Amino acid sequence: MMKKSLVLIVLLSVIVFYSGCKQEKNDVFPALAFIKGQIANVDTSVYRIIQLVPVTDSTYDTIYVKREDFKKLAKDFIETPDISKKFGGKYTEQRMMNNDLGLVVFIATSRDENLEVRRQEVRIVPDPPNDKVRSIYIERFKTDKDSLVMKRMTWYTDQKFQIITITQKKNGEEKTSVMEVVWNDQENNNAS
Repeated sequence: MMKKSLVLIVLLSVIVFYSGCKQEKNDVFPALAFIKGQIANVDTSVYRIIQLVPVTDSTYDTIYVKREDFKKLAKDFIETPDISKKFGGKYTEQRMMNNDLGLVVFIATSRDENLEVRRQEVRIVPDPPNDKVRSIYIERFKTDKDSLVMKRMTWYTDQKFQIITITQKKNGEEKTSVMEVVWNDQENNNAS
């Protein structure tokens, strides 16, 4: 009995020590790896891919996208620094349950305002053991010669992605553009 207790205490100590060490590392959800998996899935799918181009606030033109061009449109996601692998300790992550939406949300926020990725939110539908990522939101900032560029990027699992680019010139002029790409649209795919 004494031996079992001692083994249990040692085992619990190792688990607590490992958990403590893990917190020292960068323990942020690997959003970029997930998105790259999604891109690979679209590359091998038969989904029709559509880019929505805003004409007015409520109307869009649709452009059919060739499969080989999909990755080019998603390049802002692909080129995003992977905060789950680098930047140890430079991000804090909050984990919370949103009961109204029935989602678990992981929010990673940079401690350093000079980092390109300032915020990452991962929304997960909890359904153990098959939890499902619903969406990933990433906020990126870059400074060009004469402007600040902010990208608000949202990836909706198995459906679409949206990139809102806000460019603020040093002279105060601001320009906003929106790009949305949709695939696996059941309503439109069934109509064809």
